[in-house]
Amino acid sequence: MSEREDLYGDIESFWDELDGEIYALTDVLTVSSRTLERLRVAARDVYLIFEKVAPILRTMEDDALLELGYPKQALPFLRLETMRPLSIISRLDFIVTDDRISVMEWNADTPTFIKESFDVNDRIAQKRHMMAVNPDEAAKLATSVRRAVAAATHRTQQRPHVVFTSHGDNIEDRLTTEYLQGFVDGAAYCPLNALEIRPEDGLYDQDGRRIDILYRQTFPIEMALLDRDDTGRELGVLLLQLVEQGLLEIINPPSAFLMQAKSVLAVIWALHEADHAYLTGRDHQIIERYFLPTYLEPDVFLEQRHAFVEKPVFGREGDTVTIYQADGRILLSNEQRSFSDQASVYQQYQALPTHVLSNGVEVAYMFGVFVLGGRASAIAVRAGERITGNRSYFLPIGRLQD
Repeated sequence: MSEREDLYGDIESFWDELDGEIYALTDVLTVSSRTLERLRVAARDVYLIFEKVAPILRTMEDDALLELGYPKQALPFLRLETMRPLSIISRLDFIVTDDRISVMEWNADTPTFIKESFDVNDRIAQKRHMMAVNPDEAAKLATSVRRAVAAATHRTQQRPHVVFTSHGDNIEDRLTTEYLQGFVDGAAYCPLNALEIRPEDGLYDQDGRRIDILYRQTFPIEMALLDRDDTGRELGVLLLQLVEQGLLEIINPPSAFLMQAKSVLAVIWALHEADHAYLTGRDHQIIERYFLPTYLEPDVFLEQRHAFVEKPVFGREGDTVTIYQADGRILLSNEQRSFSDQASVYQQYQALPTHVLSNGVEVAYMFGVFVLGGRASAIAVRAGERITGNRSYFLPIGRLQD
């Protein structure tokens, strides 16, 4: 039996290889208990800052929201408050060095990397005779999912039809979705292309049954807004209208999409830089400690000759990300440019730490810390190039005996 088969062969419904290429590494990165605790404290504090600015975003004029890069079609949807907290399952991405933890972004709406973090990571660590990093977090994930469905049920009928959806032909998305579906008794699965929208009526599954609660963990709203049917109908707009009309509940809730925009980081930094009284002294300390300067234009970095990163507001997986040197010349640019028509934010550049694998290959890596209903949860690592893209690796982590 090969090393890979020994580690991953008995893990059901997992994609240790994708499209014939290695995805899950056989190395395990050792992480100290102190680093894990620092990350959970950082995630807790950073989440509180996002939660505090949410009311500001909801009270902004439409023109201001458009300037932040939100799609025009989504404006009425952005102010909906269907449940608390802001997001049921979200992920904060951090750069960790010896003296600083920096938040890169908050994947509030449709974070992936869930099964890897909550299920697979600790099983691999224990096979390598290391201590688990995320003990009991899978049970807490299940509780969070069930609570979210229960909360949505209060706004629907008492025996709701709960459907989980994803692109049916994307193995990573589908297996992630089915992993979450397993936490909810009686929930069904329906691929995205089989959903039927009936305006002013509801959303229906492949069996013609009306859906009360749609769990769309891997289906971004901004992507939905681009969908058209054969007659030219804007399917994403119609879907959001069902939510506005109370004919459909969605999870993650609308507030998660509101917070997904990377331009929220620029709003937070602007409040901090202006020493705005809306933020407490403690808030300002948290922002100074964990947040990187972020703006809607690159002028400050160019004037001060600081390296910076350009990111599309609703980009993902490193797509359309460009790193600029202090003199404004391009240092690195992702060859995928799917989001080039979006507005961008400009964030101070901080290099990712690197790790040399057992085969001698050096990879850059970043920590993802999940937040479940406002509480810091599972931690895991993605590794790859200096711009972490959709071909990054899952690098299991473990800790040594204390």
